[in-house]
Amino acid sequence: MDDEKRSFLSLGLVALSLAGLYYAFAGDAPASEAGDPSMAVSEAVSPARDDVDDAARLLAAETFTVETDDAIATFTSLTTAMTSFELKGDRYVEDGKPINLVTTDKPSFLPLRMELRGVTLPEDAVFTGEQLSPTAVRFQWEGDGVRVTRKIEAGERFQLWSTVKVDNLSNEARTVGVTITTHHYISREKEEDGGGFGRPSPSLSQGLCMHGEDHDLMREDRENLRDEPETLAAVHFTGIENVYFANLLAPSDGAQAHCEVTASDRGGVIGDEDSVLGSLFESRLVYADAEVSANDSHITRTMAYVGPKDFDALEAAGHGLPKSVDLGWFSWIATGLIWLLRTMYGFVGNWGFAIILMTICVKALLYPLTEKSFQSMAKMRLLKPQMDEINERFKDDREQKGAAIMELYKREKVSPFGGCLPSLLQMPIWFALYQSLSTNIELYHTPFIAWWTDLSAPDPLFVLPIALGGLMFLQQKLNPPAMDPMQAKMMMYGMPIMMSVFMLFLPAGLCLYMVTNSALSITQQKWIHWRLENAVGDAANTPADDDPTDAAPETMTKELSASSRRVKPKTKRKRRRGRA
Repeated sequence: MDDEKRSFLSLGLVALSLAGLYYAFAGDAPASEAGDPSMAVSEAVSPARDDVDDAARLLAAETFTVETDDAIATFTSLTTAMTSFELKGDRYVEDGKPINLVTTDKPSFLPLRMELRGVTLPEDAVFTGEQLSPTAVRFQWEGDGVRVTRKIEAGERFQLWSTVKVDNLSNEARTVGVTITTHHYISREKEEDGGGFGRPSPSLSQGLCMHGEDHDLMREDRENLRDEPETLAAVHFTGIENVYFANLLAPSDGAQAHCEVTASDRGGVIGDEDSVLGSLFESRLVYADAEVSANDSHITRTMAYVGPKDFDALEAAGHGLPKSVDLGWFSWIATGLIWLLRTMYGFVGNWGFAIILMTICVKALLYPLTEKSFQSMAKMRLLKPQMDEINERFKDDREQKGAAIMELYKREKVSPFGGCLPSLLQMPIWFALYQSLSTNIELYHTPFIAWWTDLSAPDPLFVLPIALGGLMFLQQKLNPPAMDPMQAKMMMYGMPIMMSVFMLFLPAGLCLYMVTNSALSITQQKWIHWRLENAVGDAANTPADDDPTDAAPETMTKELSASSRRVKPKTKRKRRRGRA
């Protein structure tokens, strides 16, 4: 493989990596970047419902709160649904207000809404509420021969436990079924914010349902859920999520349930994208029907997780909830990288410096592979004088030129694939790094230094993307130049510009990794070049033995010239026959 083909292959690998990173993340991004106030408006209205009556009933209903160190949840006595969930902490503030993860304001579409089968429970049923403690509230309603009691209390971080008890007050058995629903509205504007050429919007929403003995995870966007609603049995958890936040429901005590996940267009005529203002996601946890004997009761317990995708909190919640964080194709590698990043943070107490330390550790781990790649490129660079001589001598005979180049590679023990194969082996780690840094809640609204106040957002002054372009330009100058001048310019200028533009839209934390990695790569490359040049100098001053493969480039050049002279007459004879 000559330099031209090798350079094209390298360019193709980089382009493939960029495309893979983009499309991997584009398919992953999940439910609302935060609690965007614009979501909780009449855009989520049902066309058949009277907005004024809904708003009046909700406003007139009594409210109760469940408060923890992490959040404040508010519930209404109208249907016992959740009307707001405000996160605490400086990181979870936008536009001077706490992030509210409830994104709808219509009673039928509020999260943690309860529905009953086998019981005539009006949609606008008003419950009697009682504040049991700062972390617990109880609601009760009686009618249709039953008494329904629902208790909602806080569990560990971001957990809300819902216990529904149905007492059969009649003298006959009856069948009762419980369904807990959650909804999420996302506007088209928020969905498209941050999309396009760069990273898709962190607000882009998806429905989730983990089900079956193999814990299969269904993760679908609005297009798929709108066309084909998902209904799956043996549920472990279901809900709606985005890159950083999730609203999930999980059955407890081994209860049998199935999920129903759908999405619908809101704000206009379905099918007319110009009039659609947003999408309404719905996830339903449907418990199996149970027969309740006379004067007996039936109890259903549900755990709701509402909050950021914090690994510790998700792990504590159980039910497989950590899988709601989409770590891509190489999740097992990404999980290890997240552990390493958090370990580094434990030493330095700054997530930006933790990324730098993690990059150094990963670079050290991959040094054997990168050394082989850089050694191959450095040897190719040292062979440039011989390559120039071969190209000049055989510029009119591609067959002889190819044979001479292969002989040169053989003598110098250089593999034309040496620089590409190590890069291919490292690609899973690149993908895992991209995904782990792009979805890590630890970086959300987290400052680094100076103007980098949010590692999950793009660099506001574009310093990191520009620095990355400069470092890549410098790195290209250290690589063997391509034979074709146009291709050389593309590699020298086009690649750095393309990467800089690409990084303009990506999180500053990921760009910080890329800059650090490029600086370390240049340092490694210079070190390996220096070692090889010294080795070549020592070989030139050492008497040659009988092994031609150990010869210095100067010795090899003489042998190559002699070999070239030997094949030259044959070339001339071929041309004479052709003219005859």
